[in-house]
Amino acid sequence: MSKMQIKTKAKLFVKFISFVLITCLCVGVVNSWLKPKYYYTYAWPSTNTFQDFYALEKDSVDVLFFGSSHAVSSLNPQVVYDTYGITSYNLGSEQQSLVVSYYWLREALKYQSPKAVIIDTYMLHKFSDSYVYNDMNCSESAVRKAMDNMRLSPLKWEAAQTIAKTDPTQDALSYILPNIRYHSRWTSLGEEDFTEASMVAHGGIKGFTVMSGNDPNLEYTPFHDGEAENVDPDIMMEPSRTYLAKTIELCQEKGIQVILINIPCAESIGRYRSTKTFAEEYGVPYYDFNEATLYNEIGYDASENLLSHPNYLGAEKISLYIGKMLAEQYGIAPREDSSYNASRQLYEHNLQNIRLQDTTDIYEYLPLLNQERYSIFVFAPTSFSACIDEDLMNMLFAMGFATELREVRDGTHYCALKDASGFVEQLTEEDLQFSGAIRNGLTTYSFQVDTTNMVHKTYKMMVDGTDCSGLTTGLNFVVYDNEQKQVIDRVNFNTTTEELTATRY
Repeated sequence: MSKMQIKTKAKLFVKFISFVLITCLCVGVVNSWLKPKYYYTYAWPSTNTFQDFYALEKDSVDVLFFGSSHAVSSLNPQVVYDTYGITSYNLGSEQQSLVVSYYWLREALKYQSPKAVIIDTYMLHKFSDSYVYNDMNCSESAVRKAMDNMRLSPLKWEAAQTIAKTDPTQDALSYILPNIRYHSRWTSLGEEDFTEASMVAHGGIKGFTVMSGNDPNLEYTPFHDGEAENVDPDIMMEPSRTYLAKTIELCQEKGIQVILINIPCAESIGRYRSTKTFAEEYGVPYYDFNEATLYNEIGYDASENLLSHPNYLGAEKISLYIGKMLAEQYGIAPREDSSYNASRQLYEHNLQNIRLQDTTDIYEYLPLLNQERYSIFVFAPTSFSACIDEDLMNMLFAMGFATELREVRDGTHYCALKDASGFVEQLTEEDLQFSGAIRNGLTTYSFQVDTTNMVHKTYKMMVDGTDCSGLTTGLNFVVYDNEQKQVIDRVNFNTTTEELTATRY
């Protein structure tokens, strides 16, 4: 072969390799765009949960949590660390199949060497009649929220093949090339699809999600262990049982302590009995917080803390017990980890938003708005001045209000915006159209008053495409969190009555 022929073939080979690399790069970018994202701004932030995990320092986590949304909303690594200094991470996700838990444990063990693995057992039994057509015991979307975020590797391909065999409606290759599944999403791509790097860099709360609310009418009586003796055990799902067994065996091979738990969820005694028997068979501890002894020991109250998805106060009770158990019974020692400083800030940020959403006294509410991350919209279409007293007006002035609202007569239309750039007000008795954008032009808003149609008068406030119009009497406050990139509160204070009643809408 001549030198010229060798050079020609070498050039062709280089071109071929370049073409393959460019094609792979393009496919990778497109797949990244098309894949649905669930960031820290979502109730179940699976994108942050799994992508943040890869950002952890190697061998920095001593405890891993796995399980369904029950685990995500119950097991708070921040509380465990702040109280006991134990480093942990929550790798739970919405409807997490125990098949998925097994493969994510194997993935996690590439990067971390945990001393303990805690598994929520809720998905060990039938989750819903909606998914009886497949043995994953959950929806396809739930599987993908976890598996789409696993890095490409032979393990991911093995997991994809297992999933496709377990649920024949799914395509194994689509877990490697997500564009096969999500090709139609290109028509609805938005900001969040092109900002994955920054949203992941922001970080979550170590896989935990903050829930709020309570239910004063919720009644729940935990059962006693002795009651299980007279109840038939509920049937466990397959392959859920098999993959939980595989998970336990894997941990035991590697000298990792396995702990099974079930959080307060009005579990049946039959489920409790079958899970307890399973745990005894494999020689692992099982802590069920639906059983009266544990339920009462942590001071749980279903009406205050909720069931299945505890509010942050209920999660704190469960997490404090878990942390104490890990420290005292399993000897897991504290260690310093500066990454918890960032997650603590986000956790406190979420708690601040919850306090805002729960506040019904306008005098307590207004000081909570003094946060640079908030953009605050105020909209008062017709009548709002009658019961604004001097103290309230002074608080409004301190926020930046320039208009003396006590002197405004009924029928006047008022709107205002307070954000990092300043305070803008509009006050008129004429019809009004006022619009603009916040967050560097990425979030639009508009105020509109149109009284030309006397039958159907229009009083409208739109923020980021959401109708936040509220009530026509009193002051409406809409709070947009620029860091969370969403409206976090909408409340009307009826400032035409002495009660100043708060109504959220």
